[in-house]
Amino acid sequence: MVGELLKGLASFRRYQYSADNPAMPKLVAEGQSPRFFIISCIDSRSNPGTIFRAPPGTFFEHKAMGAIVRPYSKETALSAALQFALHYNKVDTIIIMGHTQCGAIQALADNIDDEAISSFISVASGALQTAKNCCEGHDEILARTEQEVVLQSVKNIRDYPSVKSALVEGRVKIKPWLFDMQGGDLLEYNPKSEQFEIISGSSEYDDCRQD
Repeated sequence: MVGELLKGLASFRRYQYSADNPAMPKLVAEGQSPRFFIISCIDSRSNPGTIFRAPPGTFFEHKAMGAIVRPYSKETALSAALQFALHYNKVDTIIIMGHTQCGAIQALADNIDDEAISSFISVASGALQTAKNCCEGHDEILARTEQEVVLQSVKNIRDYPSVKSALVEGRVKIKPWLFDMQGGDLLEYNPKSEQFEIISGSSEYDDCRQD
């Protein structure tokens, strides 16, 4: 029931409105200045706000099945959100965060017979084919497709005008991330090794880790 949501709201209000140094009144008065724009899957188990325990004002968020970024098209929710975040709020990092055991990728592999879903996820069919060309076994193919979808989404987002101009000006970077739901690790694609490598616990991120 909605009671569990209201219980969460009560906790949020206690820590973000009534604590000794509440964040929300300050954010309302002074405005927001998030550094990150996270594109993630709609899966309820891989919500960035839950995973990163981020305080209000940390990041913009856009959700789509499979964290799929479709090729650029005018007048879409994503293109408008990116323009707002990059041009008016000076976000400096875009994160595309897929996850393991992704239902959208499973639906793609199963060639789901539902036009409302298939019409969206079909753009990732090239990622599935790449996985089939190099992997054997159903589970291995799904795992590789999850990775390839993140990389394809990175490629697609680079063509969005707001992103393209920000990249040319050197004021934004793009992070290809994959959340391992089974073990709780976070992986980032390393172009040198051409592999997704675990960064949770990495010394590179020591300065931003919290207890």
